[in-house]
Amino acid sequence: MLVRYICRCLSRSAVVAAILALPFATPDGASAQGDRQGFYAGLQLGVVNSTAVSSSLSGVNHPTRCDVLLYPSSVTPPVDDAACLDRTPAVIFSNEFDHSRGLAGGFMAGYRAGGVRIEMEYFHRYLGDATSPVGGADNPALQGKASEWGNDEPPYEWIGDYAAHQFFANAYYDFRNASNWTPYVGAGVGWAATGLSYYAQLVRKPEAEYLQVEFEPDWPDAAKRAAAGTASIMDTRATMTVFGYQLLAGVDYALSQRTSVGVTVRQTRFDDVRHDTPWNLVRSHAPVQADGVTPFDATMEFGGIGYQAVTVSLKYHF
Repeated sequence: MLVRYICRCLSRSAVVAAILALPFATPDGASAQGDRQGFYAGLQLGVVNSTAVSSSLSGVNHPTRCDVLLYPSSVTPPVDDAACLDRTPAVIFSNEFDHSRGLAGGFMAGYRAGGVRIEMEYFHRYLGDATSPVGGADNPALQGKASEWGNDEPPYEWIGDYAAHQFFANAYYDFRNASNWTPYVGAGVGWAATGLSYYAQLVRKPEAEYLQVEFEPDWPDAAKRAAAGTASIMDTRATMTVFGYQLLAGVDYALSQRTSVGVTVRQTRFDDVRHDTPWNLVRSHAPVQADGVTPFDATMEFGGIGYQAVTVSLKYHF
């Protein structure tokens, strides 16, 4: 499916590029472009296939029984429980998201001398959203509280509006020859202003079901009733400028001594995105830890950020 999708997009883009380039085309002398040197500029459009994005959320994670805000004034919350006194940050849960494909476009400007090109490139990519359940052996929050979550709305995480504006310096080597076709390879480094929206929701069972959960150690039913049906929610946007690199290969076809169209494939990889943020809601009360006072802050890390892309370009050589 992905191959057919890419082929359709590239076919349409190639037709558009060819039509735009027709005014610049000449019937002869196109192959002489291989001997030119000087500046050039161009536009590109294509499709991008994202690598799977991993996520981890870290913070202080106390058992539900420790939350003093769940206890009515007539009931004393635990004060000597070692688990409630532990303030060591740890990974609460981790996950992975597959955004599949999206769109990309940009422009470039560079200088060519013989078979070597140096280029500055702006490239924008946009990928949609992805939802993944919070669960599995790698999620400590679920290991300790798995029996608490409701079945109607299982815990889940969502990532959306995943986009980046990247600025790269690229270097290419053109394999010059006597034909109008010029294959090339290249590499680049740069930075990308990356952003993504993140949402996580965990809802506990309703009261009748929650009171049937077996806890060890047990805690007062009055506090359990207050915890039943409560939700913990994080709704935030992570933004960070990260370093990256890319490998490229492609081929250009000279329509004239000044105009060419081409196809480029690339593999790109970036550093992790880190984001510190408070929860929006914790057990349906203010985002504070179990002591009822300390802000419930969390640290998020998104890794595996990268993509493969195929683009069609139109270049003009000055």
